[in-house]
Amino acid sequence: MLERRAVVESIAASVTLNPMPRSAVRDSRVTLRALLLVGGVLSIVLGISIFFSNRGIAELQQARKRVAELHADVARLQAENARLRSEIDSVKKSTYAVERIAREELGMSKKGEVIYLLPKKQ
Repeated sequence: MLERRAVVESIAASVTLNPMPRSAVRDSRVTLRALLLVGGVLSIVLGISIFFSNRGIAELQQARKRVAELHADVARLQAENARLRSEIDSVKKSTYAVERIAREELGMSKKGEVIYLLPKKQ
């Protein structure tokens, strides 16, 4: 154990710490301040350019509005699809539904029926 302590003490005695000269400390502080100043200015310029450019906040808001419109369109189309599916099921299951569509949309009639067409109000 004593040998180890002697080795450590001899190594510690051979190592000398030289403090940095004051001018080097002052230069490093000036450099740090300059870097902070340049970084701050660049951050401000970048923030302003992002905020006021065409591709900044205004474009993001337009994109969000467009997404909301598309979601509304999707919901409307899903409702229409559901209505059309129910109409298809009705036509498949009932002859009455086929007859109604033939009469209302195609203007067809059964033999012997008389169709009266009234003029539309203007």
